[in-house]
Amino acid sequence: MPIRLRANVDRQTLVSIFNLVKSILKAISLQRAMEPPPAQTDRSASDPPPFDPTEPGVPVSFPIKTLEDLESRSYFSSFHFPFNRASVSLTGSLPNRPRILVCHDMAGGYLDDKWVQGGKNPEAYSIWHWYLIDVFVYFSHTLVTLPPPCWINTAHKHGVKVLGTFITEWDEGKVFANKLLSTKESAQMYAERLTELAAELGFDGWLINVEVNLEVTEIPNLKEFVSHLTKTMHSSVPGSLVIWYDGITADGKLKWQDQLNESNKPFFDRCDGIFVNYNWKKDYPKRSAAVAGDRKFDVYMGIDVFGRKTYGGGQWNTHVALDVIKKEDVSAAIFAPGWIYETKQPPDFRTAQNSWWALIERSWGILRSYPQVLPFYSNFDQGHGYHFSVDGGQVSSASWNNISSQSFQEFGNSLDNIHGEFSIAPNPSLSFLETLHHIQFKFLLILRMLLIVEEVTSHLEEYSKICIFHSKAFSRRACFWGFTSPLYIFC
Repeated sequence: MPIRLRANVDRQTLVSIFNLVKSILKAISLQRAMEPPPAQTDRSASDPPPFDPTEPGVPVSFPIKTLEDLESRSYFSSFHFPFNRASVSLTGSLPNRPRILVCHDMAGGYLDDKWVQGGKNPEAYSIWHWYLIDVFVYFSHTLVTLPPPCWINTAHKHGVKVLGTFITEWDEGKVFANKLLSTKESAQMYAERLTELAAELGFDGWLINVEVNLEVTEIPNLKEFVSHLTKTMHSSVPGSLVIWYDGITADGKLKWQDQLNESNKPFFDRCDGIFVNYNWKKDYPKRSAAVAGDRKFDVYMGIDVFGRKTYGGGQWNTHVALDVIKKEDVSAAIFAPGWIYETKQPPDFRTAQNSWWALIERSWGILRSYPQVLPFYSNFDQGHGYHFSVDGGQVSSASWNNISSQSFQEFGNSLDNIHGEFSIAPNPSLSFLETLHHIQFKFLLILRMLLIVEEVTSHLEEYSKICIFHSKAFSRRACFWGFTSPLYIFC
C-alpha cells in the first residue's frame, strides 16, 4: 500500500539541512583523511587464469578478436554468452534534434566493467549523467567490441541507445578488411553475424570504423557491407543504428576528412549517421550541415576529450567545441570522457566528473527526461559501494561495483538554489509528463536529504553507512546514495 508523503519545506529548513550535512561531511572527510589508504593491488591478479571462453568460470564480457571467430559463431558456444545478454530492453527512435553521442574509450575497455556479476572495486569508472546522452558507444581497439551488459542495462534504463564497435586498423586490420571484402557474399555474411550479435545480446547497433587503406576495387563490397548491416539491423532490432566513422574515403584512401563531404558521403548515405573525426575547423560543422541537408542531425562532430588536435582543446574546454556544434544545429560525438578518470583529475573522480559534465549541461542543456513509466522508484545508487545493506541493516562489508545496479539519477538543476525559496517554475518547453518527472525528482531530493538527517542522527558512529556525494557547488547539484530501500512516487 503506497504511503502518501506530504512535505512543506521552507527556505530556513533547507538551509538548516544543508548546514548540518555540510558539517557532517567535513567531519567524515577529516576522519577518512586520517585512515591509511587501501592497499594497491595488481589488476592482472584478478583476471581469470588463463581465459578460455568455452569453460565454466566467473562470467565475464570479452571482445571477438578474429574474423574466424566471428564467422564460426563460436561466441554463442561460450559459457559466458548467456550471462552477457542485457536484461533491460529499449525501443523507439532517436529524437529529431541535435544529439550527443558518447564514445566510452576507457583505457582499452573491459576493465572493472567486464565482471558481469559485479566486481570488487568501489572506485571503478562509470557514467551517471545519462540525461546528457542520446547514444553510448562501447569502444576498444579490438575487431568486434561487444558492450558489457552492465552498460546496456543502465543506459537502456535511462533511455539511451548502446552501440558496439567494429574496427579494422593497422596491419592486422588490413588483413581482416581484405578478407571481409573479398566478395559481396562475404561482406553480407559478416554483416549478418554482427546483426545477430546485437540482437542476441540486446544492444542497439554498431559504430563502423575502417581505418586502413583499401583497393578501389574493394569499395563496392564495403558499401554493400554498410548497406546490408544497416538493413539487417533495422529488420532485427527496430530503432537500431549503424554509424560510420570518418576514416576511409570513397576512393579507398585512409584520409580523415574532419567533415561530411563528397569523399565520405557515400557511406553516410548507406547508414544512420557519421562520426566525424575530431580535427575539424570552426566552419566545418556548418559545411557538414549543408552537405547533410535534412539529415543534419545524423552528423556527429567528434570531440576528443584528451584534446589531441581537437577544436577548443578538449579536456576542461570540451564545451568550447560543443558551443560551435550547437550553433550550427548538428550533433556531437564526445570521445573518451574517461580522460577525467585516467588522468586523475583533482580533487577526486566523482567531484571532477560532476564538474566536467556540468559544463556539458551548461552548453547543451538537459537532453532527456526519465523515467518514462509511472510509478517509478530510485535509491540513487550509482553502481558502487563499500558495503551492502538491506532495509538499513548491513549484510555485507565487502566493497563492490556493478553499473547494472545504477538506479535513476538526479538530473539537471534539481535543487536550483538551496539558499533561496524552493519553488517549481513552469517550463513551457516540457510536456506534462516531463514536468511531472522534474517535480518528482525535486521532491525525491528533498526527501532524501531528510532521510540523511534521520540516518545521521541514528547512526553517526557508523558514518560509512551513508555515502553522500556533493559536487563543487553543493547548491547546484546534489546526489545521494547508499540506501537500499527505494523511495516510491505515485501520481
